[in-house]
Amino acid sequence: MISILIILLFFTFYIFYVTTKRINIVSNLRFEKNIQAHPSLAKKIGLMLMLISFIISIDQLGFCVGILFNVIGFMTIGGLIVLLTPLQLITYKNICIAFVLCFLIEWFQQITSI
Repeated sequence: MISILIILLFFTFYIFYVTTKRINIVSNLRFEKNIQAHPSLAKKIGLMLMLISFIISIDQLGFCVGILFNVIGFMTIGGLIVLLTPLQLITYKNICIAFVLCFLIEWFQQITSI
């Protein structure tokens, strides 16, 4: 469940990052062009993803821990996006590898705790 929350936070911050006017983005991912073409709709989608992430984390982790997880996760993922996007290290391949690794670690932890 944590890996799903992390990927939701990633896409939320990335959508907000791509819609800003201050940066020059070299389109590496396909959906960036759609986000840049429709920034108001993209910001609404990003806000909905953030609310979904908050709701799921509060439901699964509790009120205080859920909010704290989202705030710290949003800051951490935001810092990584701001650092790695200009270096063009955020690609479909890297996102999928990171998500699969997080999911496998979480799954292995669930199996060994039984």
